[in-house]
Amino acid sequence: MVVAASNSKKSRPSSSSSFSSLPDDVALKCLFRVPRCYDLNLSLVSKTLRSLMRSPELSRLRSQLLKSVYLSYDFYHSMLRRPTSYWITFRPGEKTTDYQLEKKPLSLADVPRPCLGSAVFVGSEIYFIGGRSFPSTELWILDTRSDRLRTAPSMKVGRSAEYKVAVGVVEGKIYVIGGSDEDGQVEVFDPETQTWEFADEEKVKCEWEFSVSMKQKVYMVGLGGRVSTYSPREGINSETTEVLGCVNFLCVVKNVLYACFECSGLMWFNTKLKVWTRVVDRDGNDGKLELYSSTAEKMEEYEGMIAFFWPLPNIDRTKNDLICKLIALDRLGENIRGRIEWSGIAATLPHNILLKDCLVVAG
Repeated sequence: MVVAASNSKKSRPSSSSSFSSLPDDVALKCLFRVPRCYDLNLSLVSKTLRSLMRSPELSRLRSQLLKSVYLSYDFYHSMLRRPTSYWITFRPGEKTTDYQLEKKPLSLADVPRPCLGSAVFVGSEIYFIGGRSFPSTELWILDTRSDRLRTAPSMKVGRSAEYKVAVGVVEGKIYVIGGSDEDGQVEVFDPETQTWEFADEEKVKCEWEFSVSMKQKVYMVGLGGRVSTYSPREGINSETTEVLGCVNFLCVVKNVLYACFECSGLMWFNTKLKVWTRVVDRDGNDGKLELYSSTAEKMEEYEGMIAFFWPLPNIDRTKNDLICKLIALDRLGENIRGRIEWSGIAATLPHNILLKDCLVVAG
């Protein structure tokens, strides 16, 4: 009996050989969903995996799910009445550490004011909701594939990003909370039917500065770190009243909510315990200093990592270098660890610019 058990264990295939025994088309469909930052590790597992990682078919499959960081900025020129808006697309190249940048002018000739409202994406389209400085019912849609900006049906209530407003996507529909100085109903836009309607009769006032979509809810975070959620079925619920200091950024990576606090650095929200927890530096250094730059102006998810962006003066005083830092993340027990995957100059831009929206858009 003992011998039989021993033989049984020896005959059991290892996880790597089991994976290698899969047909190539099945294995590739598994691999193309793995973030690129793990390419090197996978290539070292076996010759079969190394061959699959170098396969042109894997590149083709990845291109179908390719996501880009769309970072917009306004260029102010003394000879122009209003700023010119541009989008920078941040995409991976053929190598893991190679990033391609493309600058695209965004025509605002038909837009009555240069400041579009709160931005949110659905698929490959970016939706600008309401006004930025003044209340507006307008809805503009940017198709990132054709780079065309078009109008869409207006909201029922004028809203502005000047007031506190929360915007999120739940089950493919866009929900807008707040955006005015009075209590108001939540509005919902259906991209398929291109129609607006009120989500319910209840009137609410937005008390949060940041909002993201996660797990079929809109997560809303105030400046001090207080977290609330909104869902069409449950309405608004308070998740935590914990106050940790000023929040600068908010994003979601692999269904985990991350925020940057001025005093506490990069943290993640434990939805079970309903508390904020520091992201641990994988190399054992002080994560607060290493993983987060106090000069960062934008933060977004990218390829399963967190991307920080900020401008720094160039040697040429008429230009700025756009710096990017990519933070790779992994979970170890009850902790989440991070390390700098890549950091460098992503682009060189004019010095008189203002960074605006930063979103991840499907290719």
